[in-house]
Amino acid sequence: MLKKGSQYINKYPIAILLVYGILLRLLVFVCYHDVTLYPDSEDYTNLAQYLLHFSLENYTGERTPGLPLLIALTGGNLYATVAIQTGIGLLGMYLIFDFSKTKTGEKQTAFWIAVITTSFLHLVFYEFAILTETLTLFFLLLSFWYIQKFKLLEPKTALKHYVVLSIILSYLYLVRPMFIYVPIGFSLFYLVKNFNFDIRKTFIKSLSMSLLPLVTFYAWCSVNEKNIGQFTSSYYLGINLAQVATPFFDKAPEEHRLIRDIFVKHRDYVEQNLPKKEYAMTAWYAHDELIEKTGLSRQELMYKLGEISKGLITSHPDLYAKQVLISFKDFWFTTSILWNANKFQNIYVRKAFIGLWNYVQRFLLILIHTLFLVFAIKKLFLFLKSKGKPFDLDILLVAIILCGALAQALVVYGSNSRFSFPYFPLIVYFVVVNVTTLKNNYAKRTLS
Repeated sequence: MLKKGSQYINKYPIAILLVYGILLRLLVFVCYHDVTLYPDSEDYTNLAQYLLHFSLENYTGERTPGLPLLIALTGGNLYATVAIQTGIGLLGMYLIFDFSKTKTGEKQTAFWIAVITTSFLHLVFYEFAILTETLTLFFLLLSFWYIQKFKLLEPKTALKHYVVLSIILSYLYLVRPMFIYVPIGFSLFYLVKNFNFDIRKTFIKSLSMSLLPLVTFYAWCSVNEKNIGQFTSSYYLGINLAQVATPFFDKAPEEHRLIRDIFVKHRDYVEQNLPKKEYAMTAWYAHDELIEKTGLSRQELMYKLGEISKGLITSHPDLYAKQVLISFKDFWFTTSILWNANKFQNIYVRKAFIGLWNYVQRFLLILIHTLFLVFAIKKLFLFLKSKGKPFDLDILLVAIILCGALAQALVVYGSNSRFSFPYFPLIVYFVVVNVTTLKNNYAKRTLS
């Protein structure tokens, strides 16, 4: 039976994956049958309305237009948006299969990597939410697939492929602005790897990967500067920094005492009366009173919070470093799933889904993250020990994921597990390949 199943997997891997992926999503659709909306969702639907009217005049600068553009293409129909996101999820399942197959040369290994990835409930339920996670995961995965498929780390690859990659990375930025670091990381990696080949050609190709994303970044920040007077991808950066500075916001100087005292009052209330997870949301609990007492607009308040927080970070680097470590840890060792459990059509189905996530998958997710860190440290150690050999895609993958974990920790506190989600297929790939290698090496030693 197992042998026959293995033969079918080798013969029809994509067809089996497609059937499995569709059935899983149909099960969720039948049992859940809802579009999940969160406070963030309103920002995306609002920007979609601007795009539908082909004008960004007076846009207030909350979000970048990656997801809103998709919503606008559906005419603002959120059910159609979710349908497209489920299709993108299925395409992402194919990408991780094909990426793993070309990397390992093993259909079976690639098949199980794709199955493991798409079986996690948080991946499927993000497709049913009006949030950026599904699109971010897809375009990040697409960029690695494209690099592997067309050998973009090799010095003789045609320039046109680097231009295509730059378009992918530009849209990745428009979906989630934090990922502007990815094209910069790709460019630097390529430049260092091929520095001794032909410096002129290497530099041109390296620049071509990051130029369009950086121009896109500049263009969108300029739109916000024109509309709200702030050169930024999103004015939420200010409140993000305030969240990072929450534990030591009481150390703000006297010149900011009004904002400081209101902020600290709400922080202390949250700490004493609400669940621990709400602590990071202190800035939002203080938001309405800060607007009322300061007389600032929302954009002005966010900017002011950012300025105060930057001053606190500069003045208290030790406290900031401690908070960064907490956020870095939460990236790997906390989990979240965004659904509305009350929307399940059947109480027994609801209990089954909640039980599967709470008692099985969330612990497996933390285990996978832990194994990734172990194997990543091993990979980096061997890389350094061999003086930069091999300079391969796996090293790039490890570097991009670890840099992403650090980047989000530097500017975000709260919901850090959401930031780890877009890397999930790549993390699963890296873990499964390393576990398989260990198993094969052990088997060889046993036989010998």
